Amino acid sequence: MNFVDREAEVDWLADRLTSGERQLLVLYGRRRVGKTALVTRALSTLDQPSLYFLCDERGTEANAQRFAAACADALDDVEPAVDGFEDAFRYLANRVDGPFVVAIDEFSYLVSADETVPSVFQGVFDETLAGTDVSLVLFGSSISMMEEGTLSYESPLYGRRTGQWRLEPFGFGAARQFVPGYDTRDQIRTYAVFGGMPAYLEQLDPSASLLANAERRVLTKGSFLYEEPEFLLRQELHEPATYMAILEAVSAGSTRVTEIANEIDRPASSLSRYLQNLSRLALLEKETPVTDPEGRRVYRIADDFLRFWFRFVSPNRAQLERGATDAVLDVVREGLPTHTIWTFEAVCREAVSTDSFPVECSRVGRWWYGEDEVDVVGLNEGTETLLLGECKWTNDPVGPGLLRSLEATEPEVGWRGDDRAVTYALFSKAGFTDDLAALADERDDLLLYDVEDVAAAFD
Repeated sequence: MNFVDREAEVDWLADRLTSGERQLLVLYGRRRVGKTALVTRALSTLDQPSLYFLCDERGTEANAQRFAAACADALDDVEPAVDGFEDAFRYLANRVDGPFVVAIDEFSYLVSADETVPSVFQGVFDETLAGTDVSLVLFGSSISMMEEGTLSYESPLYGRRTGQWRLEPFGFGAARQFVPGYDTRDQIRTYAVFGGMPAYLEQLDPSASLLANAERRVLTKGSFLYEEPEFLLRQELHEPATYMAILEAVSAGSTRVTEIANEIDRPASSLSRYLQNLSRLALLEKETPVTDPEGRRVYRIADDFLRFWFRFVSPNRAQLERGATDAVLDVVREGLPTHTIWTFEAVCREAVSTDSFPVECSRVGRWWYGEDEVDVVGLNEGTETLLLGECKWTNDPVGPGLLRSLEATEPEVGWRGDDRAVTYALFSKAGFTDDLAALADERDDLLLYDVEDVAAAFD
């Protein structure tokens, strides 16, 4: 698989590591998001020596000894005897001359096993490596451990880091590159099933159909993604069963705190910590109307693969355990159009946020109040422009009726009163009727985007 996207992140790492100043950089993000590939790619662009080291879960002493051995191997030297990372870095500092980069993968394993590790690395950076040109890149998959061990105010490394980057999953524009042979509709459906995690997308066989990929990679017991959400929650969180229950409730349609609490039979007052943790890990999305950031919030599963898994895998686990994948695949086939609606709306909001979209928006999101809802709302504070958009993932072309409905809702969207310019945008899987297309030709406040136009926004 070719290296996809991540140009900004590679440039950031490379620029920092060639700045002429010693660096302590922190890179973090969910497991499977591509941190290792990113760092090794960035290191390969440098015209200076570097060492990549992967920690394991055997504890500080064993990892320090392995690290020292890796240093000796890189320097074509005799392996030193060391008692800890201070000794190992002292050995390295005495043997390198000029710029050198040490990238430590799964640093979170060290932090998890030994709470003194951040203090040890503070000493390494402040004292052992003082006077050298050795830079450190620390990265790991446990977001909680990386944040607590390197980024929190209480961490000894807080004031030492020279930069940090949280690596996020791919958006649709990058994810579609994993299935270049699919048509745009199937690329959107694929994004609805596999989401934006690079390691998940790498499982795809571009020569097979989407449903065949879903069956082989997700629905089949023993496959790579069959138990992935459970692994993820166990790695990051205590009480994974409670978090599973919350995600199942949200997937089933419980989006408000009281609804989630009723669904899992727990007091609403007890859920704050759980919801906060899931939001911090970008597994849940806390959403408010885009025009009112302080408004009433709802929760939605933020990751499309998790949405798919909790909708189709978790409820059908008993059948899948006994190998009845064909029956569950029929459920997927029937439910995928409805499941994809939310993904299509999100992709349209992402398209509106690109530089190529003709209406510049400083904020993009959804809006709702009572029974009224608008799929895509963009705001431009500077020009006082309001963009209102609706998305239709149906097999029928969209006609003027959708525009009339959107125009009727416009006065209910409270933002800037009458001192605003309004543009309407309609997004459709099946295109538009001739009369709506003719109407768009006559109006400069109406934009029509079929799926190919949406995809072109990411080019």
